[in-house]
Amino acid sequence: MVKSPLRYPGGKQKAIPQIANFIPRVFQEFREPFVGGGAVLFYILQKYPQLPCWINDLNPELFCFWQQVKTNLPELVDRVGQVKQEAHDGRVLFAHLAAADPISLNTLERAVRFFVLNRITFSGTIESGGYSNASFRGRYTASSIQRLAALQGCLDQTRITNFDYSIPLLEAGEDVFIFLDPPYLSNPHSKLYGKKGSLHTCFDHRRFAKLMVACPHKWLITYDDCAEVRQNFAFAHIYAWELQYGMNNYKQSKAGKGRELLICNYPVEPDEISAFLKEM
Repeated sequence: MVKSPLRYPGGKQKAIPQIANFIPRVFQEFREPFVGGGAVLFYILQKYPQLPCWINDLNPELFCFWQQVKTNLPELVDRVGQVKQEAHDGRVLFAHLAAADPISLNTLERAVRFFVLNRITFSGTIESGGYSNASFRGRYTASSIQRLAALQGCLDQTRITNFDYSIPLLEAGEDVFIFLDPPYLSNPHSKLYGKKGSLHTCFDHRRFAKLMVACPHKWLITYDDCAEVRQNFAFAHIYAWELQYGMNNYKQSKAGKGRELLICNYPVEPDEISAFLKEM
């Protein structure tokens, strides 16, 4: 089974069994405006191998990475492997990559930098976290590079963009299903995405809710369970559940369970809800 090669804060790999129960059985195009690590994307790609997909993320480094996975994977894998062979001191490697200005690098170099930082930082937080020697020793491994190499051809039918999330959300299409995993609301000081957490702390949750009202397609959202989210999405179908997090928050070492919501704008069949409850 192909899985995302990225360690991604807030990633939904562990939640796939629950999320799968809420995905419509039939649709003609899949979109993910906050693709992140792409756990749900790879689930969809394996279930519907020929399905046209559109993934998007505002993080330019993540965009460069997914573009290179699609268009230049063999060279990306080679370069990542070379860095691993030559790197003996993880702190020195981290300092070198963290100090580099991404704008001065070409797309391949940015993708290599992103992947390596993802493997050697605390819970894969890249520029929002710090160096982790445990990650350098245990996460930047030959098997992690093999997982990257296994993606050859997976994104051939996938469009990759670096737009504001509203573009794939609102653009017309035929029988489109959209999955969204936005930055969570209940901890505004969390700094999980972008340089120094800029893509998390600056996210406008009210604008997001208003755009979801305007979205003409079927959509499913994963969100944190708090009063403001429930109020913003009172117009939709809301289901509460718990998720075991891979990490808790910025530089917190112990992960716990979090109250989560699955929110959608279409009715879910009773048998799917029953299956969802059994997975909890």
